Amino acid sequence: MADRLARLVKTLYTFLGLSAASLLVMIVVDVLLGSKAEFLNAYSVVQRSIGRPPTAGDSLVARKLGALGELGVVLAANLAVGGVLTALVRLLAGR
Repeated sequence: MADRLARLVKTLYTFLGLSAASLLVMIVVDVLLGSKAEFLNAYSVVQRSIGRPPTAGDSLVARKLGALGELGVVLAANLAVGGVLTALVRLLAGR
């Protein structure tokens, strides 16, 4: 039981770490692209979170779903990427 719980916690940490890494990569790419990131801009979400208006303007997702919708899409996308990467890491590790 303790071994199973330890593996579950390790998998959870891997999932959260890879999801956070995916978000960081997305933010860096959006900073580099600037206003060219028209569909979804994670850097705009960060700017709104700290109380600043987005420098790149509203993305398509923000115009359609609002700022909260854009936040939800960014989080969902990065959690999905984190899930896929976690499954890939577990598969490659032989578990």
